[in-house]
Amino acid sequence: MNAKAPNRVRVVHAIFVVTKVQTFAVAGVTTNELCIQNPLSASVHDQHMQPTSNTSNTSYTSNTNDNEGEPMGTTERSARRRPGVMLGAVVVSLALVAGACSKKDNNGSSAGTTKPTTAGTAAGGTTPGTTPSTEPAAKPVAGGKLVVSGEAEVGSPWTPAAMQCDSYCYQRAKSFFDSVAAVGTDLKVHPYLAESITPNAAFTEWTIKVRSGISFTDGTPVNADAVIRNLQETGTSLLISKALVDIAKVPSAADPTKMELKIVKTDDSTFTIYTGKGGDAAQPLAWPGMDQYLTGQWGLVASPKWLDEVKADPTKATMPVGSGPFIVASYTPRDTLVVKRNPNYWQKDAAGVQLPYLDEIDFKVIEDSQVASEALKKGEIDIFSTSSDAVIKDFRSVAKDFPMKEQDKYVETNYLLIDGDKTGPTQDPRVRCALSKAINRQELIDLVGSGLGTPANGVFSPGQEGYLADNGFDPKQDVAGAQKLIDEYKAATGATSVDVKYGHTATALGDQTAELLKGYWAKIGVTTTVEVVPQDKFITNALLGDKNFYIYGWRQHAGIYIDSQNFWWNSSGAAKDGQGISLNFARINDPIVDSNLADARSNPDAAARKTAAENVNKQMAKMCYQIPTSWTLWGTPHNPKVQGLGTAPLPDGSTANDGAGFSGQFWVSTLWIKS
Repeated sequence: MNAKAPNRVRVVHAIFVVTKVQTFAVAGVTTNELCIQNPLSASVHDQHMQPTSNTSNTSYTSNTNDNEGEPMGTTERSARRRPGVMLGAVVVSLALVAGACSKKDNNGSSAGTTKPTTAGTAAGGTTPGTTPSTEPAAKPVAGGKLVVSGEAEVGSPWTPAAMQCDSYCYQRAKSFFDSVAAVGTDLKVHPYLAESITPNAAFTEWTIKVRSGISFTDGTPVNADAVIRNLQETGTSLLISKALVDIAKVPSAADPTKMELKIVKTDDSTFTIYTGKGGDAAQPLAWPGMDQYLTGQWGLVASPKWLDEVKADPTKATMPVGSGPFIVASYTPRDTLVVKRNPNYWQKDAAGVQLPYLDEIDFKVIEDSQVASEALKKGEIDIFSTSSDAVIKDFRSVAKDFPMKEQDKYVETNYLLIDGDKTGPTQDPRVRCALSKAINRQELIDLVGSGLGTPANGVFSPGQEGYLADNGFDPKQDVAGAQKLIDEYKAATGATSVDVKYGHTATALGDQTAELLKGYWAKIGVTTTVEVVPQDKFITNALLGDKNFYIYGWRQHAGIYIDSQNFWWNSSGAAKDGQGISLNFARINDPIVDSNLADARSNPDAAARKTAAENVNKQMAKMCYQIPTSWTLWGTPHNPKVQGLGTAPLPDGSTANDGAGFSGQFWVSTLWIKS
């Protein structure tokens, strides 16, 4: 999709939006869900337009005082998320950046650790808030078992290089793997397995010192060799490599015919990662936010001994070995992952008590949020996260019985994904903007989102770097303005009709959304053909530019920093239809977007990076590359006995952030059971 706008066209809308991907994993995309959790971690879903509430000013709020893709068109996630076939993995699975994989604030650092690097400044200088508890903090009690549920299963478990992840996949993975770094509630990157992460003055070299005295649960030491091996294998994998194009590449010492990341070991605990524009080691590239990628999938560290065993016997991949708070005891795909307490875990709470508190967690897969809701009420599970507006609305009404945390910042956007490489009327921004103007977003939210949600003006959700309350796009319905643009298009091109094709997966909400969109567009003389797409083809069609992919309902782009979205919108990631995998699903080819993405990645000044992100937002809106509808709302209802949400400590004394980037996640090391 090119940026060239026709003369006389005054377009003000469109902003890119991301679709909701369920579980499929092309680079992070799960068959139903593209997981790109920001800087490498984001999620894409075939979306039934899922509007999100934006009534709170906090990033993670509580409705009680406890201690603690689908096709777009429907405002709420379909009741049942069908996982679908996992594509491959190049996509977004990179939960690499928490702020991008996701999400308070304690800046203190203790002896032997370093403060977060300058790359970890909060987007726009904002700090997320949480609703303070009015009750005194209770003393955690050790022991017991919790049952957690999530909506989708992982593809290709569980090696960091092959995992095809959505949010729930990452949550489970972080129960047995530790990451090199993590995002705090201050939205900054903090060392985790690393003791320090230090860039040079130009942000082209990043030196990492690994924390001493930590071992994997098989007794193997966590040292520079172990971390480097994981970074190399995961960083050069199909799944993650597309997000790391600006990490320098050099011929492998073991096999000069193959390229590997330029990572140089200094001693047993220290190594340096080098950047290079497009991978060219001769062109160092300033990258102030590179450390964010160490908080997601690229930064997960598995036992080298176990990785060797998996190479010899791939069936052992389902029994992962890490250094995390829990040890995998058993795994039954599409059913239950059982993890038990790591008795030698290295992390302690602020009082010096060894973590984790729980003896066991059973992670269940329950694809239907309504079924999970009933399971919680019956006592069959203890906690789950959902983006189903109907379920969230229900639990708001029973807050005394089932407290619920809500997240309405840094979340995904529900939108209509348009293939910019398809010939036809949607090549013209007048038509794209007309389609956007014609939609009654509030009606969509009311009819298919249980009335819970906020119309979106773009794909930057509140709190994200680049978000603007006014980006030039007015989300209110404007039929007259839409008709004017269609008339201008016909007059300029000689077209006598405007025909578009809309695709969604087979769900009732998808059908309802499609009919509403068809009706809105009929009012401006646009004829819509609706196609129901098999779930296992949905993301694949968008990635490969299938001949039938024109406009899909989508949900994606959670996270904090725009750099985590770079490969989704950069023209370098846009392959022509039928000519390979395109992580740039919309095939956007806009020099203004590209130049600002480059500035947002490399400018050492945080204010300048924020301005660049805002410029991308405005340009997306002006050209209507995608049609935003609403922002996702996430809720985590739980049994009142579940305590410790949002309290996981980082080694430097600050608090880990739940949820941003891969919305709906929460740390489990500090969960405990109140008797």
